[in-house]
Amino acid sequence: MILISHAYNLTLKNSVMKTFKKNYIGKGTQVANLSIVKFSFKLSEIVKLTHVFNGEDFLTFEIAKLKSPDSFGHDYTAYVNKMVETQDPQTSQVQDAPQKKIRKPKKLQHAADGKIIPDMVPTDELPF
Repeated sequence: MILISHAYNLTLKNSVMKTFKKNYIGKGTQVANLSIVKFSFKLSEIVKLTHVFNGEDFLTFEIAKLKSPDSFGHDYTAYVNKMVETQDPQTSQVQDAPQKKIRKPKKLQHAADGKIIPDMVPTDELPF
């Protein structure tokens, strides 16, 4: 039971929002008649985005095709995704159920002589 309550505290009370931020590092063009895309990167910008794994520096980046070429004729873009963790504002994790509105039944209208007016009586028949 302690393990369950501890997991509950970690998941609900310490909620951290994870999003990805794209750092664009360059654009490229496809080499004519080949399946090769040529990129040029600014080395000073790439060094800032590297990460260390087993004592070695690595750069992990993604290449995506643009919907339409830009003004310089570049068809592809390259970017580095960095995960950004932000603390969620302290809000209730359990959403409150919407409150049902209780409708009061309609009162039947009575004529001056105390008889019920037939047009005001609810029926199951459709009027058309």
